[in-house]
Amino acid sequence: MILETIVVWNPWEKKSKSVADFGDEEYKHMLCVYAAAIEKPISLKPGEEWTGRLHLSAIPSTYGAENLNPPPMVLPRCQ
Repeated sequence: MILETIVVWNPWEKKSKSVADFGDEEYKHMLCVYAAAIEKPISLKPGEEWTGRLHLSAIPSTYGAENLNPPPMVLPRCQ
């Protein structure tokens, strides 16, 4: 079964300080991705087994770490 929902998160600065194997700035270069069955939960009876699968692909980007805190966008005024 292919899981159709993913959870993407980053602990960011405050929570990453509580993770022993994170360097001070490493949270800026990582992302956690988990497969999930949220809309269609999987229920198992005692002794049953279930296997799920998630396929991830990495796509190179020109949006690098120097853009982590981009300036706010200025939108034109509508008249």
